[in-house]
Formats: sequence, C-alpha cells, structure tokens
Amino acid sequence: MSATLPAHIDLTKKQELRMSFDVGHTTFGFTMRVPDADVAIVDDLISSHAAWMKETHSLTGEEGKLHTLEYYVSKAAELNDMMDPSKGTTGNVVYTVSEVHKDDEHFGKHVELGQSWDRINEFFGLFEKYGPLVTMAGRVTAKL
Repeated sequence: MSATLPAHIDLTKKQELRMSFDVGHTTFGFTMRVPDADVAIVDDLISSHAAWMKETHSLTGEEGKLHTLEYYVSKAAELNDMMDPSKGTTGNVVYTVSEVHKDDEHFGKHVELGQSWDRINEFFGLFEKYGPLVTMAGRVTAKL
C-alpha cells in the first residue's frame, strides 16, 4: 500500500520525497547530549556544517560536488521520562546528525573533503566535549 501525496505537490517534489538510499549504503552519524547552556554554540556549529555540506555536497550528483545520498540533523529536549513528558526535561538537548553515502569510497572522500572545512576542529571538539555515540562507516540495514 502506498501513500498518496496531495495533488498540489508536483511530480518533481514527489520524487524528492522518496528515500534516495538503500540497504547496504555507507553511513556516518552521531547522537550527543548537550547541556541547555551550550545549545546556542552547538546550533551555530551545526548550522555552519549544514551550510558547508550544501556548498560541497549534492543529493542529485551535481557537477563539482560530492554526491551524498542523505544528510539531516535533528534535535529535541531530553525528557526525564519519555513515557510521561509532563515530568519535564533534563536540561539537555539531544542532537542527531545523520549522513548516508553511496559507498565506502564516497564516505572516504567526504572525510577528506571535511579536512578543508574551516571549523572541522571545532566539530571534532564536540566529540571530545560531549562523548557522543558515533556510527563510523556503518551500513543501512533496514528502511521503509
């Protein structure tokens, strides 16, 4: 059974809405817990990373850019009890950065290209400061 998109979404948009990756593609991602006091600093760095990704990567194989299959960042306040949000939050925000690359070779090129980003050392500093869970050169094992 497939979902029907509203008529006002054109065919190009419908194609963009489909997942562009498959089981077996190479992944990189991390999830980290950041104190509320540090959120503005992390938001700025993540925003800079997203801008760099747009500048140097393409989801469509655009000439001169590294073809990447998926990139997104999400964040949410960490709940004291996920089954009862009325119990409030912990004072932390949970960030998840997710990337999907065509294969190990493209992921390697992404890592190489990353060395030219002017804020790469700050980005690695997140790993030192917040000790995230990291998936390095993982594999997509399931998808819709």
